[in-house]
Amino acid sequence: MIKTSDKFILEYDEGINYIDDLVSILEQKGTGIMDFFELREIKNKKKIKIWGNVSDYKRYLENYVSKYYDWMIADTYDGNINMLAIEECRKTKSHSDITMEEFSRNIVHEFVHFCQQQINPDSENVEWFWEALATNLGNPFDHVTSIQYDKSALMYNFDSLSFNYEIAYTIGRYLLKNYSHKQILEYVKSPLKLKSDTDNIINEAKKWFNERYLELPVVPKAENDDFVIYGSDSLVRLSNDVLLELSENKKRILAFFGLTSYRKVEINLYDNHNDFLKLLKNIRPKNSLIPEYCRGTFDDFMINQSINLERLEENYANCVHIPLHEFVHIIYNDVMTDKRILWLDEGLAMNLSLDHSMYEDEEKFSDFINKVMLKTKRIPSMNELVHGKKFVNEDYNGYDLSYLAVRYMFETMTHDDILAVVKDNDKALRLGENVLNEAFNYYQDKLELVNNKVTGKSRKWR
Repeated sequence: MIKTSDKFILEYDEGINYIDDLVSILEQKGTGIMDFFELREIKNKKKIKIWGNVSDYKRYLENYVSKYYDWMIADTYDGNINMLAIEECRKTKSHSDITMEEFSRNIVHEFVHFCQQQINPDSENVEWFWEALATNLGNPFDHVTSIQYDKSALMYNFDSLSFNYEIAYTIGRYLLKNYSHKQILEYVKSPLKLKSDTDNIINEAKKWFNERYLELPVVPKAENDDFVIYGSDSLVRLSNDVLLELSENKKRILAFFGLTSYRKVEINLYDNHNDFLKLLKNIRPKNSLIPEYCRGTFDDFMINQSINLERLEENYANCVHIPLHEFVHIIYNDVMTDKRILWLDEGLAMNLSLDHSMYEDEEKFSDFINKVMLKTKRIPSMNELVHGKKFVNEDYNGYDLSYLAVRYMFETMTHDDILAVVKDNDKALRLGENVLNEAFNYYQDKLELVNNKVTGKSRKWR
């Protein structure tokens, strides 16, 4: 079926009953966007196709993508705005609670691009700016993010960057708050001028983010070519020791993931827990749960840590170590090709950062796993694990189980096979269904040998 409005032509399947409401939303928001670009009219109405069947949409996408994921609900590959129908979106895990407002924003985002094309269609090497405007004017995020990339990355590798849309949104937010409307439109009209100013814009936006959201001294407490550490004034010694710990282990961590180099990573150390939580609330989606026990995080590929000064000396070694654990998270999340597998991510971080190095001793490990087995009331599929309060519950401790599952992988799989699991979510999910049962059985057999003092040294897996 076809419905035409002032700005759009909608093609949709019979039975979709919200088209009139959708058109009303799009026309209203479309007018504001045209006003922003100072467009009195558009040359051609924009076609929007609403796909009423996910199978049909997947077949269409096969012409443009190598693999379909359930977060794929919108595209413009064929020059039109394609959207999976809202009822089909709600059948996916990624968009099960999508609202009509959110649904329409995806379309409005593409309409922003369409309007910008009317002025100057040249987006080469300024894709970040196009997304900066589209995210702010069309479908704004409810949080900002640290700008971890330089001019070269944003201009020449934008599509491959992690958190690229969040970064574009943050820079766009800075521009809209600090540049005149006239200056922004000048950049729309003249990509060449924008390119020449990009370095200044990024540096200004980074400074704006740090001053507005980090609430830490702007001069780093410690820095080298690989890491930069911002911290409270009370944490100079800790900052230097964290830098040393990270620098000594970086090459080993990268080698495990098949990497030889990595970009510079930012670490933020807080001696005030409220300031730490305030940062997390600003850089995470508003409905994110932040566990009370949270003291270290990796957010948008920067490491954040809260330090209790009163207990710093007694916990000093752990405070030095936490950023290394978070660094493993950063690398895993950059290397994987799909969504994060929680148990695999946590297990890799705990094993590779040597969180439990005391369990290199077989007797101590034997005591540990016996306690874990006794405390685990139900053996879950590892794929059930979710972060937050449910990760540690009455039935099991998600950290212990993740550590054991990945330690079992290290002891029984080749390095190449483990990397294949890391890079292929389907393999990881299949493994996660039964890996804990296999690990428990494996260690039960091994522990019987240990208790009988028949076994030799455990196999080296690090």
